[in-house]
Amino acid sequence: MALLFECLSSLFVGNPLLIPALQGKPGAMIHRQNSVVAAVNIGTFTDVEAYKDHVDTLIDCLKALPPAEGVQEVMVPGEPEDKVHEERLRNGIPLPEGTARNLRTVAQRFGVKLPTGM
Repeated sequence: MALLFECLSSLFVGNPLLIPALQGKPGAMIHRQNSVVAAVNIGTFTDVEAYKDHVDTLIDCLKALPPAEGVQEVMVPGEPEDKVHEERLRNGIPLPEGTARNLRTVAQRFGVKLPTGM
């Protein structure tokens, strides 16, 4: 899968990321990023409802697999983010103490009331 993304997002735009890293070139391990965005009309290739059913079945099959040791459940893309979203809706977004302290200082300086818990 990584090779597919390297071809689509890096080689396709003439900015290889893996080649310099694999060749051990200086600076190759510095973070650089490419991306690709594609719009695909699924209906061109298959029946859309059948596709949805297949995706649902694939997810069900993946989630039925035994989780790795030390892991509570098998999750598919989007589930970890949904869990974090729900947790943050309940408990707020955690901030490092230094960030919270800076926000309190600036709020006090400008007379801005911070939310409860800050």
